[in-house]
Amino acid sequence: MDMANSQNQLENLESQIHSLLTQFEKINSENSQLRNQVSEMLTEKQQLITKNESARKQIDLMIQRLKSM
Repeated sequence: MDMANSQNQLENLESQIHSLLTQFEKINSENSQLRNQVSEMLTEKQQLITKNESARKQIDLMIQRLKSM
């Protein structure tokens, strides 16, 4: 009876380990996707900052031209 109980405990432990590994793989994959999204968003943010600066310079030039009229 003791041997059967030990076998049951080992099977339960194996099942729990398998479940934890599955959860880890899922979370690891999600983490990787989120890191990629952050990287893409940082790139997009930098592009928007550059566009904003360019637009600001163009507006400043237009204001200067209007003042000189």
